[in-house]
Amino acid sequence: MKKMWCWRCKSEMPMLDEEEWTVIDSHWKNAFAMKGVPIERRFDQLKEAYEQITGFAETNHLAIMHHRISLYGEDCHSCGKPLRTPQAAFCAACGWTPATD
Repeated sequence: MKKMWCWRCKSEMPMLDEEEWTVIDSHWKNAFAMKGVPIERRFDQLKEAYEQITGFAETNHLAIMHHRISLYGEDCHSCGKPLRTPQAAFCAACGWTPATD
């Protein structure tokens, strides 16, 4: 787990490494396999696992799904926020590009 800027949440959030992600991913898949369970309860185990790993009680299961370190790029050389994707050619937060370095 690593705290990183999340451009969707507009704040620093606990992000999961790949080992931690496997736990969350299995809960995500299990939630869709549950039959007869109200939709608002299906993601309870996923949210509990995220809180256990990170110490942060996220209430939105969809937000958890984009709190994965590997989805983001390297830190911007100008503002320090992570690039939105590993393939990003510029920083969406400040506009930095490698050509301006």
